[in-house]
Amino acid sequence: MPKEGYQPLNRARDLLDTSVEDEDGNRTNVSEVQLSFFEDHEAPQGLQGFRRRSETSVRDRLRSGFRAFAEGHVTIQMVNLGRMIVYLSLLGVIPAAIIFLIDLSVHMVSSARESISVTETGGWLGFFVYILTGVVLCLLSTLVCRVLSMEAEGSGIPQMKAIMSGFYDKYKPSLSMWALLAKSVGLICAIGGGLPVGWEGPNVHIACIIAHHLSRLPMFRVFRKDRALRLQFMVSACSVGLASSFGTPIGGVLYALETTSSYYLVPTFWKSILATLTGAVFYDIFYKSPLVEALDNTQFDANDYRRRQLLFFAFLGVIMGVAGAFFVKCVKTVYDLRGRIIGMRGNRYLIVGSVALVSAALSYHTRLFRLDPREAINEMFSSDHLKLSWFDVFILLLIKFPLVVVSIGLPVPAGVFIPCFLLGSAIGRLYGEVLKVIFGSAIVPGGFAVVGAAAFTAGVTRALSCAVVLFEVTGQLSHVLPSLLAVLLAVIVGNGFGRGLYDTLIIMKKLAYMPHMRRDLAPTMTARQVMDREVVSAPLLCTVKEAEELVRDKGMDLDAYPVVGPDGGLIGSVRRSTLVYMIERAKLAYAKKGPSSSVRQSLVFGLLGDERIIKDLD
Repeated sequence: MPKEGYQPLNRARDLLDTSVEDEDGNRTNVSEVQLSFFEDHEAPQGLQGFRRRSETSVRDRLRSGFRAFAEGHVTIQMVNLGRMIVYLSLLGVIPAAIIFLIDLSVHMVSSARESISVTETGGWLGFFVYILTGVVLCLLSTLVCRVLSMEAEGSGIPQMKAIMSGFYDKYKPSLSMWALLAKSVGLICAIGGGLPVGWEGPNVHIACIIAHHLSRLPMFRVFRKDRALRLQFMVSACSVGLASSFGTPIGGVLYALETTSSYYLVPTFWKSILATLTGAVFYDIFYKSPLVEALDNTQFDANDYRRRQLLFFAFLGVIMGVAGAFFVKCVKTVYDLRGRIIGMRGNRYLIVGSVALVSAALSYHTRLFRLDPREAINEMFSSDHLKLSWFDVFILLLIKFPLVVVSIGLPVPAGVFIPCFLLGSAIGRLYGEVLKVIFGSAIVPGGFAVVGAAAFTAGVTRALSCAVVLFEVTGQLSHVLPSLLAVLLAVIVGNGFGRGLYDTLIIMKKLAYMPHMRRDLAPTMTARQVMDREVVSAPLLCTVKEAEELVRDKGMDLDAYPVVGPDGGLIGSVRRSTLVYMIERAKLAYAKKGPSSSVRQSLVFGLLGDERIIKDLD
C-alpha cells in the first residue's frame, strides 16, 4: 500500500491529477499509469480495489471517459487486446503447421520403408531390410533426444502438468528450442520406425514450446510480465496440441483442463477457444487432403442404438475402467523392472533397439500391424460388416497391448492417446461382435467400438473429455448418452484402482507438481501430520559462510529457501540460483577490496524486492 493513503475521489479530474507512491518511493501521476487491461493485480497498489462511487454523476463519468481516451488509455487497451488476439491466432496456426509437417514426414518415412522392404524387395531380404530400417530409425530417435535435449523424451504432458502446477521456472529447459527440434525429429523417427506410440502428447509439448517462445518476441513481451497470463497461454497451448491433432477445438480445451491444470482461471476459456479454433481450421484444410491419414466421420443410422442397450454400454464402461487401470499398472511395473534390472540410466540404445526389433519382426508379416493406427481405428468404427476376422482383432490386441505398454516408457518421444484409442476400439468391437452373435442384428458392433475407444482412453487418462473428443472426431451425436455413461463409469472404476497414467508418470519421473488433496479421504488429518518440521531456511542476516552451507549442504536439493526473521516469522523467499550468484559477487568484492575492509552485499529475496545485508566475510 502507498505510504500516504487517500480517500476515493469523486471527480475524474481530481483522480487524473493525483499521484501515487509505490513501495520503492517512486511517485507516478495517475494519468501516466497504464492500468492492466487483463489482470487487476497489475495495477499500482494504491489503485487496487478502487471503484467509482454510485453518487458520481453521469456527467463526471462521461468526462472521465473522454479524458481517459484523450490520455490514450482506451487506445492502449485496444492495442493490448489486438496483440493478444494476434498471439492466440499464431499460437493456433504455427503448432498446427508443425504438427502437420511432422505427420506428413511420418507418412512419407513409413511409406518409403514399406515400399522398399515389402513391395520391391520381399522375402527374407525384405524382412531383414524392414527390421534394419526400423531399428536404425528408433535408435536415431533416442540418439537425437540424448544429444539435443533429454526433455524431449516421453509424452511431454507430465512436464506440462508440472509447469501448470507452478513450477514454470524449474522446468523451463523443457520449453527450449532444442527440445522442440529433438521432439519433432525424434517423433518422426520413432513412429516411422514402427514403434506403437502416439503423437498427441508430443504435439501438446510442441505447442507449449511455441507459446513460450512466441511470448519472447518484442511485440508480445509485455505478456511475460504477468505470470497468471503466461500460465493461461500455456493452458491454451495444451488445448491447441490436441485440437490440431484431431480437429477438435472443444474437446481439446476440455482435455487440457482435465489433464494439465491444477486449477483453472475462467478467463483462460475464451483464449483457449480462440487458439484451438485457428488450429482446427488449419486441420480441416490440410487433413481433408489425401496427403495424410485422418479419422473419418462415422455413418450410424438413427436406429443403430436403442435405449435398452444402455446396460451393455454401462458394463463396457466398467470393463474399460478395469482395463485402463490394468494398463497403467503394467506401465508402472515395466518402468520399475527396467530400473531394477538394468538401471534407469542403463544402455538406452540396447532397450530401444530390442523393442524396435521385436516390433518390426512381428509387424512384417501382418499388414494390419503395419497400418497407420487411424486407418485401423476407422475400420473398427465402421458400421458395416468387419473386413477383419475376429482372430485378427484378437491378435492385434494380444500383440499391441504389451508393445504399447513397453514403448511408453522408452527414452523416445511417445504419446498414448491414439494407441489407447486403437486398443479400446478393438476391445469394443470384439465386445459388440459377441453381443451381435447372442442378440442378433439389433446390435451394431461399430457403436460399441466407438464407445469402447473413448471409455478405455478415459480409463487410462481419467479424462471425461474423451467423450467430447469422440463426438467431434466422429461427427455424430447418436451415441452421446452411452458414451458419457461408459466414460463416466470407466473413470470412476479406474480411480478406485489408483492414479491415472499422467499422475503415475509424474511420480515415476519424480517431477514436482501440486497433487489433488482430498479431505474426504482423511477428514481428521491436520497440517501438523503432513508438514516437515526439519525446515531448511535462510536467516534474514547471514554470513557468506552460512549461505554457502545452506546451498551446498543443507538445502542442495531445494530450488528456493524461505527467509525468516529473528523471531522465526516468514518474511519471503530467495531462489537458490540468486543466492549462489550473490555469494560469488560477495567473494569477488571481498577479493578486490581486501580482507581489511567490511564488504556488504545486497540480496533480493524473491518477491520482497528488498535489500538485505550479508555480514562481513569470515
